Amino acid sequence: MSELYSVLVESAAGGEVVLRITTVHPDAGPPPDTASFTVAVLLDLWSLLDRGFGALVDGCSLDRAEAQRLAQDPAWASRCRHLRELSFGRQVVCTAEEHAALEAAMLAGEPMLFRGEPVGGLLGYANQAYVFIPGDPMVFATAVAPLVAAHGVDQREFDEAYEDWPDDPEQRPRARVRLKVHDAGWLGFVRPGWRWDSAAR
Repeated sequence: MSELYSVLVESAAGGEVVLRITTVHPDAGPPPDTASFTVAVLLDLWSLLDRGFGALVDGCSLDRAEAQRLAQDPAWASRCRHLRELSFGRQVVCTAEEHAALEAAMLAGEPMLFRGEPVGGLLGYANQAYVFIPGDPMVFATAVAPLVAAHGVDQREFDEAYEDWPDDPEQRPRARVRLKVHDAGWLGFVRPGWRWDSAAR
């Protein structure tokens, strides 16, 4: 997956997170001015920690076990996992027979449905079959809306770079994004100074 944005946490306190988001792919365009996009990039951070990939977060000194412990804190783990599945999608175990039937449908050019839900892909490893159920942007945005108290984008810089992409990373377009949530507790995994890449849209 090609990364589109680099995300830096400038501050995180009292239910408000301030991010500096830099566009790193010339075709990405400016970061969307929506709360759902901002929550999606924060969920990318949570997912990295949940999988023990703290090493992919600049400024994060947590080892694999520490990163996973932070992500799996009961104060936010359930909500973040649910929102991540709505945004990105989820992997679901299926039987070999179900997998074979879906594969036949795909080869025949027929719609692939798994227990009534559209299938985005078929997976299999370690003698276990899976289906990938893609996320739904509209459902995700609807779930995010009641969580957000305020959201805004300002301090846009180097927007002219979208017309003439620079070689110098310091001249790439960036903007400050503020997100304030009603329940400060569920963003407790976010730390000032951390930076990671995101393919959120």
